[in-house]
Amino acid sequence: MADIRLLAEVPEVIPAIAGWYQAAWADWFAGTAIEEIEADFRGIANQDNLPLGLIAFDKAGQVVGVCSLRDDPFEPYPHAGPWLRGLYVHGPSRGQGFAGELIRAAERHAARLGVSRLYAATGTAIGTFERAGWLGFDTVRHEQQMLTIFAKRIV
Repeated sequence: MADIRLLAEVPEVIPAIAGWYQAAWADWFAGTAIEEIEADFRGIANQDNLPLGLIAFDKAGQVVGVCSLRDDPFEPYPHAGPWLRGLYVHGPSRGQGFAGELIRAAERHAARLGVSRLYAATGTAIGTFERAGWLGFDTVRHEQQMLTIFAKRIV
């Protein structure tokens, strides 16, 4: 259904996905210039090492979603990692399986890079990770919200 590509292969999508992040997580990015968000995406445009970004395209070739694999610590849970982070499917494309496809692609890339266990934290996509076979095993408070910590054995 989706065509998942490395961000390194399609850096021209960075302005669009940066805009999505800024709008979707306005509180988190308050006071952050769009250029800073774009620079973060350019920093994950790798192919053979972490961090790396993954981009989902629909059948029409439109960008519909994004996620990243990152090895930097997640502050509220610093003893775990690497992390699947920033899973986002653009509003009109939600509910069509793109998030699950991005998660499976992230798992494949993690395996390719020798990652044995991958983690994720979410307050809103709990069902998405459960359907993808991830185990929710802890909760943490971060930025005034409760997040479920998930893990998945990769290799």
